[in-house]
Amino acid sequence: MLRKLQIIIIILMLLSPVQVHAQEEANFDVNAGMKEALRVIRADVFRENTGADGRGIKVAVIDTGVDVSHPDLQKTPEGNIKIVDYADFTDEGRVDTKYSVAAGGNTVSVEGKEFNVAGIISKSGKFHLGFLKESQLNERGYINQDLNRDGDNNDSFGVLITDPILPGIYDTVYVDGNLNSNFTDDKPLKVYNRGFQWANFGKDNPDTDYVEESSFVVSEISPGGDLVRLSFDGNGHGTHVAGIIGAYGTLKGTAPGVQILAIKALGSSGDGSWDSIASAVDYAKKHGADIINISIGNISSSGEEQMAQSRLLKKISLDRKTLVVMAAGNTGPGLSTAADAGDSGSVITVGAYMSSALWNINYNAQVPGETLWYFSGMGPASSGSPLPSVVAPSSAVSTVARWDSGGYFLMDGTSMAAPFVSGSAALLLQKARTEGISVSAAALKKSLEKGARKIDGYAPVEQGNGLIDVVKSWDILKNNSLKDLNIRQVEIKLPESPGYKGGVLLRNKLAGKIGILLTNLSDSLLKLKLESDPGWVRLNKDYVLLPRGKPREIMLSYDFPKQPGLYTARTAGYLKIGESPAVDFITTAVVPYNLASSDSMSFKNSLLPARWYRYFFKTAPGMSEVNFSLTILKEKNNAIGRGLFYIYAPDGQKVFEDYAGSDYMASRDRVAFTAKNPAPGVWEVVVVSDYNLSDFGADRTSYNLSVSASGAFTESDYVTLSAKKGQKQISREILLKNGNKAFRGHVIGFGLAEETRDIVSNQVEVKQGELTSGPAFTVPPDAMSLNIEVEPVGTFSGDVDLYLYKKNDKTGKYEEVASSARVDVAEEKIKMVRPSPGEYIAYIDGFSIPGGNAEFRIKRQVLTDRKDIAVQDPLTAHPPGMSWKVKLNINVPESGTNFIGYLAVKDESGNESSWIPVKLRVQDRELLVQVIPGGSITVREKDTLKPVDTSIIINGMAYPVKKGSVRIPEHVKIKSLEIYDDRYTPVIIRYEQ
Repeated sequence: MLRKLQIIIIILMLLSPVQVHAQEEANFDVNAGMKEALRVIRADVFRENTGADGRGIKVAVIDTGVDVSHPDLQKTPEGNIKIVDYADFTDEGRVDTKYSVAAGGNTVSVEGKEFNVAGIISKSGKFHLGFLKESQLNERGYINQDLNRDGDNNDSFGVLITDPILPGIYDTVYVDGNLNSNFTDDKPLKVYNRGFQWANFGKDNPDTDYVEESSFVVSEISPGGDLVRLSFDGNGHGTHVAGIIGAYGTLKGTAPGVQILAIKALGSSGDGSWDSIASAVDYAKKHGADIINISIGNISSSGEEQMAQSRLLKKISLDRKTLVVMAAGNTGPGLSTAADAGDSGSVITVGAYMSSALWNINYNAQVPGETLWYFSGMGPASSGSPLPSVVAPSSAVSTVARWDSGGYFLMDGTSMAAPFVSGSAALLLQKARTEGISVSAAALKKSLEKGARKIDGYAPVEQGNGLIDVVKSWDILKNNSLKDLNIRQVEIKLPESPGYKGGVLLRNKLAGKIGILLTNLSDSLLKLKLESDPGWVRLNKDYVLLPRGKPREIMLSYDFPKQPGLYTARTAGYLKIGESPAVDFITTAVVPYNLASSDSMSFKNSLLPARWYRYFFKTAPGMSEVNFSLTILKEKNNAIGRGLFYIYAPDGQKVFEDYAGSDYMASRDRVAFTAKNPAPGVWEVVVVSDYNLSDFGADRTSYNLSVSASGAFTESDYVTLSAKKGQKQISREILLKNGNKAFRGHVIGFGLAEETRDIVSNQVEVKQGELTSGPAFTVPPDAMSLNIEVEPVGTFSGDVDLYLYKKNDKTGKYEEVASSARVDVAEEKIKMVRPSPGEYIAYIDGFSIPGGNAEFRIKRQVLTDRKDIAVQDPLTAHPPGMSWKVKLNINVPESGTNFIGYLAVKDESGNESSWIPVKLRVQDRELLVQVIPGGSITVREKDTLKPVDTSIIINGMAYPVKKGSVRIPEHVKIKSLEIYDDRYTPVIIRYEQ
């Protein structure tokens, strides 16, 4: 069983092919890339015009730690200490000083080692000792478990704690960093924020280029002397981030005058937990941080993990005084891969930008125009917001630990973009305080967003508000009403979705109309002038009056472009024309290619370096596989570009990543991926032209993308049948289509079973960190489906996971067969079609149980095949693309309303490749639907003519029916009309074309 013991955090950086060793290249200007980065965000102009450098502002760097010994991180321009505090929420440098030995002599012995302590004072007469072992560092850490840089990882450093002033108050530490068993030549260290002291493991030889030492500080000493925490940056990432924010020396960062709180929440390998990060944020706020930089993110881009992160950040960022700047993550280029900070007014997420000059300076790459990095986390957020908030330069030479490359290194990623925003925010905040302007975190965030400029060629969900501009942000911060910048005046909600929504996301299903609820959060009546981008979005009214605290609905109508692709449209409400909107949101819509209509497609395209193109494909139940292939084409000069290939399933999870074309090691012209039994929904494919084409003599990447589907399927998500009560049998013909592969076989049916029958429920107590089993149960040989579901009893806000095991009859042992382990979710489901007969047992994993324990309900349902579906379909050969009719003869059950069954494609060897759901509704109540010329449709009960509120699907798009009426665009030619409402017999009308 794979259990989620913690959320793993990874460093958000991609080491570039160019490694900058500044000390090895005497003529190299470490500031070249930094100057270009500050130029494009106009921080250089702002500093020159205002004299601001960030002095008086404290920025917390929550990361892998910071090398306090780096010469560029020693002082501010005023001569003040640069790094003013150091906290550590990892156990990487934890030393249990469990040995207590008598003081007063010249030596002490511990674990067979004798140390010189002559002259070291202990007022209580007792020393505490322990050892820091290199082996306790993560072996994947960048420092390679070699703290003293001597080439091995088996050293053990003695640590002594003493109480030289007050008996029993242990506040001084000696570390045998040179391994000479002599504490008397080691620097006595206090906790870092009491004296800003640091020492080294090892000793550098100045005659070599290699730095044979690494620095550390003491971040914690227990008063009783039984624990000390030694802190260091064994990775370099945190030091790099700190340098971008505020280096002052050979390298000059964005805001050289800031002071830094170094807060270590990740170890040398970049691993950590959200608990540590939450504690780090809390510490930063309590210790005076004005800005908090978090250049870390989830190891996965799943929507559930983004939601978990969002909820955590919302909880820890309620303080309006502190701005949290967060990297959007390096999990792009798929949609909804950005770190999601929810609707917090004090959290700003940052994506990765590159100018043509930055490409050239840092990578010697010829990339025309402004671009984003393909790996930058993309929006929209789960709330529909167009993440990231802004973008910033994402590649820089900056400070790293002195033992690494001489102290300077080129890194790239959204980890590098975030500190440019943190430094810029520090400049703005300092200037505001100088001008006597009191600025909240929300106001600072909004000024950065409103001051940003759009980058041509990129959607809002890719760049948010665009590239930050410090000069323009200051103008906005200085001249705009602080009330407008601080308070969200109008809240947005969807009627069927609780909680604030930053926008509308239509991905797996499109809608013709959506109602939006607007709630006035201000103290007075608001009258909003409503506007939407021209094109495919329309509003049902021009103005809306919003009484205080009462929601009012506006209706958005969508007339999507026919060409498949990604589309965004903005809707805004203004109190006064010409001012900033009181409400502003984006609709993001995915219009896919339908593989059920055309099972084989091919696309040719050509992309400039560092550009990408998105494709979306809708799959249907019954498809046995979908094949994706990317072929890179030769240019006229025989040069071959380089294409990166990304594929995302309908749930947003990345399932494939590879490249085709030129490569430094092994070039290849084609790469392919096959998705077996693909999940129904919209699949995303992104083709990226890599930035380094000039290395291969190419100026663009030309390619051919091919996509094809196999199996037998319908164009609907399921086959819907209806019968009246009392009917014993019905017959229907359905049209099936074969994909692009020939097969010999036929279609069979199994079912029916009532959807709500045979549910067994058991209540169990689930404890934090423990596995709780439900009762064992047996699945019979005639089982059609197996559903397992777990839900809390009452209100619950934690996280549990669900695992299903089956007994192996040969070994007698239980083996895992399925799981549902979404993050930060209290309800989990497992569904299996045609489960193997045998003995099963389900387990609930109490991953996060606030309070330690909670009651849960575990439900299971085993539906058996009653053989009510008979299919007339002889075994025959089916060529690619062939469509054929299949006749279904259904025995209608005597009682019940809603039934489920399946059709399966069975080949001549007896193998079932996939399943198409069949739903039968037995209902006497019928609907009367009338299509009126001009675009109106009425829906009423057939017998009473009473208007019905329901949902109608026109050509695959849903429209809400209110008071028995709905209006669709006049130009829409109705091809299909469907209503699936459990209160009535389904309405399914196909119009001849």
